Parts: sequence; structure tokens; C-alpha cells
Amino acid sequence: MRQPSESSVNATIWDSTSFYRTPNRKNNPLKRPRSCQNKECQNVDRISNLPDPIIQHILSFLPAADAIKTCILSKRWDSVWTLVPNLIFRRECSCSQEAESFAVFVDKTLMHYCSPKVKKFLVEFEFTEYLKAQVDSWVEFAVRLKVEELCLEFHREIADDPDYYYLPNFLYSNIPAEKLSLRFCALSPNKLKQVSWMSLKVLSISYNFVSNEMIKNIFLGCSLLEYLKLNQCHGFDQINTNFSSSLKDLVVDGSWGPEDKFGDFVITIKGPSLLSLTLTGYMRRANYMLLDVSSLVEANIGYRMKSCSLGCRSNWYSAHRSMLHDLLEKLKHVEKLTIGTWCLQVLSISEVKGLSSPTSACKYLTLNKKINKWDLPGIASLLQSSPNLQKLTINLMPPNNFEFLLKNAKVLEKMIIHAQRDAINHTWMSVEAQELMELLELTQAFLSYPRASPNAKVMLESCFK
Repeated sequence: MRQPSESSVNATIWDSTSFYRTPNRKNNPLKRPRSCQNKECQNVDRISNLPDPIIQHILSFLPAADAIKTCILSKRWDSVWTLVPNLIFRRECSCSQEAESFAVFVDKTLMHYCSPKVKKFLVEFEFTEYLKAQVDSWVEFAVRLKVEELCLEFHREIADDPDYYYLPNFLYSNIPAEKLSLRFCALSPNKLKQVSWMSLKVLSISYNFVSNEMIKNIFLGCSLLEYLKLNQCHGFDQINTNFSSSLKDLVVDGSWGPEDKFGDFVITIKGPSLLSLTLTGYMRRANYMLLDVSSLVEANIGYRMKSCSLGCRSNWYSAHRSMLHDLLEKLKHVEKLTIGTWCLQVLSISEVKGLSSPTSACKYLTLNKKINKWDLPGIASLLQSSPNLQKLTINLMPPNNFEFLLKNAKVLEKMIIHAQRDAINHTWMSVEAQELMELLELTQAFLSYPRASPNAKVMLESCFK
């Protein structure tokens, strides 16, 4: 699901004509304006002369601590931060003393905050149980100011730490938020039976226990929900979107089953109205099964399976080969398909064993990870089973592998190659020169490669990391 823009102010943040009006730029737009010799001109504070809403919008991209620091600039800035639309509180603290000082800072900030409405409220730090009352007051503050996006994203230094933040009772009522993100936040199964999030459109739940019944109650209590992400959650074995007529985008990023059901634990997904499905992250002791995804337009199969032990690694791929085949069979109608490294490896082994990929109607294929020669059989299988393929997006790999792809894609119209380079230990100029030379060599090589599709176009895109 496409996320809306942060603010309608974006279109009017900068009006370049009001800041740089020099006759020298009229005839040559690339020529820099001459330095102003007038002292009054040199001392003009153009930022402070901006309207308050624009300054507040700029400050809203900063953490609250940095936004507050601007009050020392001048009297003009003394109270500007108190009306910023976004309140972002982040602290990477690993001891109780730091957590307490962070909580005091948040309390004082909210006491001075003057805006009648807050657009985004985010709190991220290592939660401990004795701070629950204060966190509850922060959440109540955000809800009272009709928060649009509420993010409670706690983290823990120890994975087995029992300190979860239990959502306060009032948060299960009809809150105004359209986006809600919860990490290490415990949900009450009983409270979810009466949950009423009638404005909620985007929900992300991370590192939590979520049962089948809880997912069902979320769907029933969120009539406008369009996007659901379950990140590293456990406790469920089915997601039935029949209980939600509005859900269009489902993301499952990592999940695991009980230790005593390795290989037998199956997570079924039934989504007749889903338009987009993403299965990523590590799968532990669990498999996926798709029942009804007939409306899907886009799918991302980038998950990775974890082997149970070194002793069973030889059977790692064979144990899940049929599952991946079944997934691709259910997704054969989607137009946009993304495949990750692990799935490519499984497809490669299947191709070597004489098991081809199911025929696909995919028009836009993305290979989402770096590729080596061991992945080529799987790629060839995908290309041969995708007769309608129009666009292939891949990461940078040795040029001879590109030749292999161009020889096997018979109806390919466009191949986009994203070449990323790490600029560490290099100057910008030296990296740029080196990259230009490499791209030139690649371009010359591509021109010499035979192509199965006469209409195939190859595009190189390069960026610094």
C-alpha cells in the first residue's frame, strides 16, 4: 500500500524564486550568484523569516531533543518547537538510570508542548515495568491530541526479558490514529474482543504473541484496515482475511512454530481480497500454505528457512521444495513477483533435479538479493516459466551471468541493473571515476551479448551507498 505524503506543506516549503533573484542566473542558470557586498544583505536570516508552519514542519523531521535545541538560536525560535506536528522520542539506553532520565525529559517536553493536535507520536527506548505509568500518560496525551500516527516501539537488550508494555485499557477504544505501530507491546486477548479502532488503516505488530482469535478480532474491530504487518510474531497458524473486507496489503516478516512440530507446523493464509502479499524474514519450524489469493497483483517471496541442525542440513532444501512449488503455483497469476536468495537456491536445486517452476503470468520480476552462479539454474527456470515477462530487476553480478539471462528471456522488454557501491575509504571523485569506467566496460559488454528477445532493453542504474 502506498503511504500518503507526510504533509501538504511539502509543496510549498521552498519557493526558490523568493530566495535567489539575481540577474546573473537569468542567462546562465548554472552560474553562481555573486556574493552580496552589502552587510545588511549578508546578515539576513532567511530561515528565521520563514512562516512558523514551515519552520515547524522542518523541525518535525528532527528528534524532539534536537528540535528543542533550536530555542537557543534567538527569541524568535524560543517557542517554535512547541508547535511542531511530530513528536519523536528516541533513546538507546541500556540501564535504568538512563531510562529514568529519558522519561523525565519526555514528561517535561509534553508539559511545554502547545499544539492542539499531534500528527505523529513516536516513543522508542528500552522499556521497564516501573515506567509503565509514565508511558501510559504519554499515550493518553497523544490520544487526547488526536494523534494520526502512534508508534510505541520498545526494544530489549535481553531477548527473554519479560518486561513487555501492556497497552492501557483506553487504547482499545476508538482512538483517532490511522497508523499504529507496536513493538514489544503485549496485547490483551480479552480486550481485543471489544477493540474499536475504526479509524485505523495501517497496523504493524512486532515481537509479540498473536493468536488466531486475536487476529480475527483485530480484523473485526478495524473496518478500515488496509495494511497489516506481523513482524517476528508467533502464536498463530492462520490468517483469514475474510473477516476484513478492507485489507489489501499483508506482510509476514518472520515467524516460527512450536519446537515439537518441526516440519509439521503450517501457517495458512486465506486472502481473497488481498492485492499484495509479502513473506520475508526467517521461518523457524513452520511452513506457509496459501488457500485463496485470487485477487493478488503483487507478491514478495523473500523468506528464509532455518535448518533444525547441522545433521539435517542435507535434507534442508528437499523438506521445503514442495512448499515453495505450491506457493508459486498459487501465485502464478500475479503480475509483480519478487524472489529472494533462499527461494532461488531451492529453485536451482529443483531445476538440477529436473523439477521446473510452475508457469507464471508474471510481467515484472525482481530478484531481490545478490546472485551467484549457483542461482543461475533457478533463474533460468523462472525465465522459462514466465512467457509474459516484460521487466526484470536484479542486483549487480558478474557480466557473464547477464549474458546467460539475456539468452534465456525470450519476450523480455526491459532489464534494470542496480549497481551499488560502497564509498568507504574512497573520495567521491575517485569512486565516481572508477565507477564510470566499470559501467562503461559493462555497457560495451552488454552491446555484444546475443539476446533472445529483439526488443530487450538493458538499463544500468548506479548509486553510492
